[in-house]
Amino acid sequence: MSNVYDSVSIVGLRKAHLEQLQAYIYERDLTDWYYGPKEQFQIRHNDLVEWINEIVELFSNPDNKIKGK
Repeated sequence: MSNVYDSVSIVGLRKAHLEQLQAYIYERDLTDWYYGPKEQFQIRHNDLVEWINEIVELFSNPDNKIKGK
């Protein structure tokens, strides 16, 4: 049986965490590795690139903060 979540909290992560994740994603572009069906992997990868870029852009504004608990 699967657990289904509507959202996943990023509380506790700092901008540096997100930039590090962004660097991992970009490293994949340099090495072109993948697992599973390449087409499906690339779709997921593109989604992650878009997602992380939006988040890092959002928190590049020093007035924006991640709300704590």
